Amino acid sequence: MSNLRVFVEAADDWTELTNSGDPAVRLQARDLQHAQRSTGRLRADTGAAVVLDLTVLIAEDRRSARRLLATAKPAGDAVHYVGTVEGLAGLVDDIYTLGVADGVTLIPAAEQQDVRALGEQTLRRLQIQRQRGARRA
Repeated sequence: MSNLRVFVEAADDWTELTNSGDPAVRLQARDLQHAQRSTGRLRADTGAAVVLDLTVLIAEDRRSARRLLATAKPAGDAVHYVGTVEGLAGLVDDIYTLGVADGVTLIPAAEQQDVRALGEQTLRRLQIQRQRGARRA
């Protein structure tokens, strides 16, 4: 399995925050099970890392994030997350660790969301979570 990859999409610009440089393909899926099945096929067909599109709506707490849903664009038939950066980091880690995908593309569900800042916060939170896990092992 390759290293965890995190991309952001803003204004139709797909940018990698983890700077791997290796080929990657994007995956849109209706849920995590569908994503995991598709990831295996895409890896075999392309040899590239598979990056799951994840529509996100982030706030300081889960309740505030839920209130923001009223102003969000619909996620459609896609995997989405509404909550905090800490929860998002946990989800991203699970997606990677369980082999659902090699990483994610964070797509803002609300225009006021700075998806690049959210991506950077998520990476910092992932680093903290992994350091804590390494200390416990």
